[in-house]
Amino acid sequence: MNDTESLLTKHTVGPQTIGFDYQFYYFIYLSLNLKFGEKIGFEVKEDIHIDVADGTTVLLQMKHSVLQNAAGQIQNLTSLDSDLWKTLSNWSDFIKVDKNNTDNFLNKHIFILVTNKNHWDNNFIDALEIFKTDLDLDKLLDILSALEAKTQDTILKSYIKNVRTLGKKRCKSFFKKLGIETGVDDIIQKIKNKILENVKQHKFIDPVFESLSSNMYLAKFTDIKDRKKFEISFDDFNIRFGKCFQVAFVTGSLPQRNLPVLLPENLEEQIFIKQLIDIGEVDSGSIYIRDYTTQMLKFLNDFTYWSEESFLLPMDVESFKQNSIQTWLNEFKVKYRNIEKRIKLGENLNDLEEDIKSMGLEIVDYVKRQNLPIPGFAALGLESSNGHYYVLSDKLEIGWHLDWKEKYKKL
Repeated sequence: MNDTESLLTKHTVGPQTIGFDYQFYYFIYLSLNLKFGEKIGFEVKEDIHIDVADGTTVLLQMKHSVLQNAAGQIQNLTSLDSDLWKTLSNWSDFIKVDKNNTDNFLNKHIFILVTNKNHWDNNFIDALEIFKTDLDLDKLLDILSALEAKTQDTILKSYIKNVRTLGKKRCKSFFKKLGIETGVDDIIQKIKNKILENVKQHKFIDPVFESLSSNMYLAKFTDIKDRKKFEISFDDFNIRFGKCFQVAFVTGSLPQRNLPVLLPENLEEQIFIKQLIDIGEVDSGSIYIRDYTTQMLKFLNDFTYWSEESFLLPMDVESFKQNSIQTWLNEFKVKYRNIEKRIKLGENLNDLEEDIKSMGLEIVDYVKRQNLPIPGFAALGLESSNGHYYVLSDKLEIGWHLDWKEKYKKL
């Protein structure tokens, strides 16, 4: 790696970006667990917060690490972890702001630190768990004092001291309400497991996940861009995102897969594009060539998925294909009826080329207006229907030119 590459690498924010994604995916996961009367917020009162129906607010701070130990495992959350004590110190500041000693903030909040770091040999977490059983605060405070004395890091010392000096009454309440969840990883799989609990069948997991995650991300972006708080109540979730589950519960629904489309290098070498160029529907170099190819490949992605996951049975697939071809064939015969008569009367095919191209364009225009239905399901929509016809023409099962079978069969 040269000096420039090294400098660029230092300025990348990959790990930080993953931390943001971790936070948002955990937000989605918690949204799926909302109960009636609850509301969840993203970057409003904390990384994530949940307003519970009884008036309590749960504050969640997310800490993600990509660092690994020698065994290739995510690093441990140690007793002197800076993320741990900075978080606890910040919460202690919130508590101390209550200058009237009413402890309203402390009484109305629960505090949870969530991290993918592992818990091993953490004296503080072990002591915290024991404290919740025996409520012996002095033993826990002794651990804090020992940790403060152990570290040479002045900032870390200040964090621990800030927590320790809450005062015994507040410390006792704070530690009783403090939760530390370690080893919280594979968050996407946790979301998918929760989706499975709702939809009951594995084949619905991915389409629901893709729809839910993309729609929630868009909603977050839009709300924050419009300077609104991104908060979702139990009812909001059902209204704004309930449709993401529709494919699993509404008869006749087929899931749309938002998979990346990988375009071929030589777009104009595709048979269906050659057919369209030859009749003048697109010109060589046209931007529409890319659009048409994208429509075709997107349809192929969806249709392959529907077939492989048994949303469509083999008979459904064959019936859909034959009906689509018949729709094209009926129009093809109508458009070329007079030209075929002229050829039978002795006119040369080459002399009719301009008329044939004109008829070919009319056939293309006709099939582009078709919103194709699949037996037992809703119509596909124009984009997917167009993509299907591009697939058929690329496989030389249909064409636009009167002589399309002979013109392209050797390609």
